[in-house]
Amino acid sequence: MAMRIFASLLLGMLAVAVCKHAAATLVTEGVELKVLHPPSRTINMSMANFGMPKYGGILRGQLIYVSSQARYYNNKQYKCIPRDCQYGCDFSSSYPSIKIDKEPGTAYIMMVDRGPRGSDDDPCYFLDKVYNAQLLGADAVLVADDVDEPLTTAIAPDTNDTAIERRDLTISAAMIGMNDADHLRGLLQDGGSVEVMLSWAKSIPESKLVSWEYWTGTEDLCGPVCSERVAFTNAMKIQAMKFEQLNLTTFTPRYFLYDCKEGTANTTECQNNCFSNGRYCAEPSGSYTGKDILRMNIRAKCLYRQAMTRLKGYVWWEYMTRFFKDCSMSASQYNAECAIKVFEALVMDNDIGTRTDWDQCATVNETAVKIEILEEDLISQLGNNATKPPVAPVIILPTIRINGEQYRGSLEASTVLRALCAAFPDGHEPDVCNESWVSEDECQGPYGEGYIKCGVGKSNGTTGCINTFRGYQCTCGSGFQVIMSPDESSEEACKDINECAVSTAPYRNQDCRCDRCACINTVGSYKCTGPMENRCTPEFNYGGCWNGTYNNVAVTTCIDTIAEYKQKSYMGILQDNDTWYKCGECPKCFRSSGWGCEYICSTGDLCDDRSGTCMQSGGGKTAGGGKTPSTSGGVHPGFMILVALGAAALTGGVVMAANHIMMKKRMGDEIRDIMSSYMPLQEEHTRNPASAAGRGRGGGDRGGYQERIIRPDEDSDEERHVGAYGWPTGQPAAASAVPKAGGTSVPTLIGASQRAAWGPPTSATASTAPAPGTGPIFSSPSPSAAAAAPLKPVAPKPTVDAFGGADNERPQSMAPPAGDADPLLGRQVASSNVVEKTSGEENPFH
Repeated sequence: MAMRIFASLLLGMLAVAVCKHAAATLVTEGVELKVLHPPSRTINMSMANFGMPKYGGILRGQLIYVSSQARYYNNKQYKCIPRDCQYGCDFSSSYPSIKIDKEPGTAYIMMVDRGPRGSDDDPCYFLDKVYNAQLLGADAVLVADDVDEPLTTAIAPDTNDTAIERRDLTISAAMIGMNDADHLRGLLQDGGSVEVMLSWAKSIPESKLVSWEYWTGTEDLCGPVCSERVAFTNAMKIQAMKFEQLNLTTFTPRYFLYDCKEGTANTTECQNNCFSNGRYCAEPSGSYTGKDILRMNIRAKCLYRQAMTRLKGYVWWEYMTRFFKDCSMSASQYNAECAIKVFEALVMDNDIGTRTDWDQCATVNETAVKIEILEEDLISQLGNNATKPPVAPVIILPTIRINGEQYRGSLEASTVLRALCAAFPDGHEPDVCNESWVSEDECQGPYGEGYIKCGVGKSNGTTGCINTFRGYQCTCGSGFQVIMSPDESSEEACKDINECAVSTAPYRNQDCRCDRCACINTVGSYKCTGPMENRCTPEFNYGGCWNGTYNNVAVTTCIDTIAEYKQKSYMGILQDNDTWYKCGECPKCFRSSGWGCEYICSTGDLCDDRSGTCMQSGGGKTAGGGKTPSTSGGVHPGFMILVALGAAALTGGVVMAANHIMMKKRMGDEIRDIMSSYMPLQEEHTRNPASAAGRGRGGGDRGGYQERIIRPDEDSDEERHVGAYGWPTGQPAAASAVPKAGGTSVPTLIGASQRAAWGPPTSATASTAPAPGTGPIFSSPSPSAAAAAPLKPVAPKPTVDAFGGADNERPQSMAPPAGDADPLLGRQVASSNVVEKTSGEENPFH
């Protein structure tokens, strides 16, 4: 265990080592996490340098968090021994047993806490947390920081006992800040359901010709890192060479460099491992010094340069695979003689120039102040923030840089290819990007998300799914349409079309068109019912409902609902058990009994079907020869009707007379108003003394009388009351767009389809009025105020991001705190200008 901790600390020192020519700055590559339900916010994240990020795509899923502190997942409290389950160090000892209730087509993102602190004897690394969550069934992992600090990149320990975990890890991991983690815990409290979406869609700049660099080395005897490097070179060779041959990418091999601290260039360690007085250094490996490795790196660089002059830079991949095979350190063949044999074998099959040119390039002055072929990599390694897009510095080895942006994830050919595919514009990805070994097949049944959401395997095979690099696409057959999720996840699904509502084709069929016919929607199609008989008739036993005969009249509770049935079928809401008839309540003058309905009127009485009251017989004869029924109160119904008609006529006459008088007065007033605009009227002086004195509403003088503004829509009276449309009386139609302080907004006239209509205030008229004393809404500052105010930079216009927000809302890369994070909490890369060995021995390498 002590060796594991020491190796982990040593990797931390190597990971942050950069040249002394610039201060170390770690750029965290951000992905975005959006809380979809309940609607919340976008969360800052930084990808870990292990696992398999879904570059160019998205991952929707349910958020899971388990703890003994409160009820979260499944509204339970889980306990783990010896450390709380929330840290993810060991889920096997949980009580009750933690089991993700996976549903087909649903992903699960698990959040675990960083730490715990004080676990020196048994460290719980980031890698362990993520690997344990993968074993539990998680599709991605979020590590919640326990300190409010800038985000940095988590790395995996470079030890033999963690190599298996790194190799078998197939999910993505990222770190989130403490405040964001607290926000998510609040949403998950008491078993709340939270749906989130991780997006890698725009994590790498796009271009039609993708530029990428692979930072590597020629040594193969440096533990798991070298083993992964050799395996990646072999696996990536074919596709990398094909991309270059098809002119899809421009590839450049790079070699990582160290340097010596100032004042240590004369030490034995720097003399054995560096060129140019400590400017260019390499770590020793096995029995080989850093100088030996620098010489082999230079030969590999020279081969690439020489091949590029003939547009065959891809031959570098063939050279490196053969070099790793034939010139390994473990076989003591790591030397120039072996490299020459590999070169001569390549010359036989490839036109890459002569050996003389190659030897001349590889022969450098090892004591020169600068060596051009190494200086090129050194400058690139430091990065450049002045370029567009900026070039991130390289401080983690091995690594890849794509279009100037750092790659984060395992050094696996499929994951790196996915990242390269993400650098192409949408729709311009090479065919290999859609192969299942690069982009997981979400259309694969029976549990693929696309397979389920598109309805493949259902609906008689009328829908399909096409796997793409960035997700999946539904192909919907006849009778279906593609629908998009209303949220920002852009989720696709196939939805059945209700042909009965959107198409005229069914109604060309007589079996759908007749009065008692209906069109019924089916999955992917429709059917016509043909004429449906009236079931509320004796031949159909009144639909099985109660029925009887009273006073020679057949009565039943059966109701014919053919109109309702046709409407429901048209709307597509018809259920399988719906019928076009139903048994209703008892008829008028009947009441429910245990066996059906019973008549409530006395013998000989008649039932008024409209009022449901019983009527006594008496008076004249009925149409059938009986007596005319009379009400139980003795008042004839006809008399009541005559009284009602008389009252209505009297009321109507009064209303018409009053209206005539009012209309006549109003017409006279309007005529006087119009005439007053052209000639003085004596009564105007009496009615408006202010106007007679020459004080008009507009402050003008028109013959000593007020100028009245009349609008065709105005509906105010002479007392200047507010009109029907809400205009303050006397305010002209062309009112100012900016209302006075404390005033109300002025309605504006907006256009309708064929006429003018009154609408709400426009954005200009609805603007908030300035408070009294603050001046106008638009004003220029006084010279003294302008001189006193500090200059502020003009903010750039925000652009829309992958979630629909502005750039200033996007998660930003942030500089880490100084010093290394505690590796026992799950190691975290941070910036440091000077890295010391834990043993206390002076480390000349910087």
